[in-house]
Amino acid sequence: MQPLFIDLTNKRIVIAGGGRIAFRKAKTLDGENAHITFVAPDFTDELLHLAHQRGYELIQREASADDFKDAFLSILATNEREANHALAKSLNSDQLVCVVDEAGEGNVIFPAAVKRGPLQIAVTSNGASPKLTRMLKKQLDEQFDESWTGYSEFLGNCRNYIKKLSIPPSEKNELLAELLDDRYRLSEDEREHKWAYLQTLA
Repeated sequence: MQPLFIDLTNKRIVIAGGGRIAFRKAKTLDGENAHITFVAPDFTDELLHLAHQRGYELIQREASADDFKDAFLSILATNEREANHALAKSLNSDQLVCVVDEAGEGNVIFPAAVKRGPLQIAVTSNGASPKLTRMLKKQLDEQFDESWTGYSEFLGNCRNYIKKLSIPPSEKNELLAELLDDRYRLSEDEREHKWAYLQTLA
């Protein structure tokens, strides 16, 4: 499998299932500004709360192949293996499909991800060892603490600003390389001083 980061803004996502796993997948996607629809005979209270809070659509019945025909991403997360299997077989092979209980039946896997502002780090074992994936995510969580959130946002702002400066490309590259010094991650004051200096170059 090839890892990709996909913009889901305004994309239609259909989730078959109304239980704990469906809720967990929706929470992962929450904040992506996608249009999410749940199809299931029953929904847990936490999923109902999330759907009402975010304006997600709820269809209360068994899912069928027609529910997914216009979906950008289909997530099969019912509590029944046979139902997930049957739906997976019925969907178009060109669609993006995640089958939560049998990754090989779909073509999308949700990696374990660490997000720190614009910085995203994802890891998966492609189903070989979920325990390994969880262990590595825990290690990444510890290694990339919250200091990386402000730092990665700072890097993005600086890069956008430096790109617009009327200076030679070699100088732009030098400025960008300087920003990788760890002191800018560890000190907000250092970031403010650097930002003020960049303003003098305009």
